Amino acid sequence: MIYDFATDDNLRIISWGDKTAELTGKSSSEVIGRIYSEVFPKIFTENGDALDAAVRGKCIIRLDGHNFDCLGGRVKADIGITPVVKNGKVRAVQVAVVPDSTCPMTERLMELQRVLDIGKTASTLAHGVRNPLNAIKGAVVYLRDKYANEPPLIEFTKIIEDEIARLDTFISKFLSSSVSEAEHSMTDINALMERIKVVTSFQAEACQVHVIYELGEIPPIKANAFQIGQAVMNVMNNALKAMSSGGSLRVRTFVEKRMNINFAIIEIADTGPGITGRRQRSATAKKSDGKGFGLFITHEILKHHGGHLEIISKKGAGTTMKMYLPL
Repeated sequence: MIYDFATDDNLRIISWGDKTAELTGKSSSEVIGRIYSEVFPKIFTENGDALDAAVRGKCIIRLDGHNFDCLGGRVKADIGITPVVKNGKVRAVQVAVVPDSTCPMTERLMELQRVLDIGKTASTLAHGVRNPLNAIKGAVVYLRDKYANEPPLIEFTKIIEDEIARLDTFISKFLSSSVSEAEHSMTDINALMERIKVVTSFQAEACQVHVIYELGEIPPIKANAFQIGQAVMNVMNNALKAMSSGGSLRVRTFVEKRMNINFAIIEIADTGPGITGRRQRSATAKKSDGKGFGLFITHEILKHHGGHLEIISKKGAGTTMKMYLPL
């Protein structure tokens, strides 16, 4: 990452890079004409201000491993300061800063901004889903009444109606409260998995994926069933997409003790291509292009329930996702 800007010979800003604007929270229109040290940490050398030294000496100054103070401590950066000389006079000073790390507070603020952006997007999405949802509900009721003598169709229309009702209730609560205020009740994880089994059966068949369910003995847990269902569906959908040309998927539930805490585990293991270590580390971070959103939501739901997501994967050898929920 390179943060760049330029000043005139009086050290007043004349250009301001996009990344520098993101780092400082100051747009170009806010800083043009101001002394650079008013909006950016002052760059010192033994002889004072490094930019002033570059202007006076008409020479390039390079600072390797320069220390910057930030809200979360100190960071090091390599800095290049280049005076632009015309007719023997310095007309501008170009500055390029390449940090070897990011200020912890800046990282936290950027993460909070991503969460705010997600919140705005989610609210817009929730409003937009309602109209097509009502249309789907009307179509399902029509099919149920028209084909009342078709038991398989009636079974699946009942599932669709139930899911529509859950989604509609979730949207109503989402728009009137925060996720952290979502209602929790005693939830049968295995019953939830049985419902997900039916809902995902057609997708698995279309992908030619053989799914094996091994549901162990798990006591009911206090949770928001809709949120946990969405967390599981996000992982299931990722696994099925990874095996679009066939494979096998093993879904297990069991109890495991870690650090003297009993957890209900939902384990989903696929035989897909696997993911690299770098992708594993960033799997639960929301990307700017929208990729990885499902796993980010799963991670946040589990964290809200006091649990966590564990990813075990090796390139070419499949991926196992383990969802931990404290009993």
